[in-house]
Amino acid sequence: MRITDLETGGEYVVHTSFRDDRGTLVLPGDSLTFERLSAVPVTGAFELHFREEMLVLQEDRQKDVVEHVERFLRVVE
Repeated sequence: MRITDLETGGEYVVHTSFRDDRGTLVLPGDSLTFERLSAVPVTGAFELHFREEMLVLQEDRQKDVVEHVERFLRVVE
C-alpha cells in the first residue's frame, strides 16, 4: 500500500518507527488522523497532513514508507 492509499479521516497507529525528511521521529503507539496528502513535484516530496502534525517524505529517501506504508501505520479499528 502506498501513501496515496491513506484514507481521509482515517485513524492510524504507528507500528514501526520512522523519521520524516525534516527529522521528525514518529514512534510506535503514536496516533495519527489523516487529513490530506500534497505532492510537491519539483522536489519529489509528499506532505502528509495529519490532524496531529505534518510529515514530509521524500520519495527517494523515505522510499520504504512511501511505497509500503502498511509496514509503518496500521488502521485503528
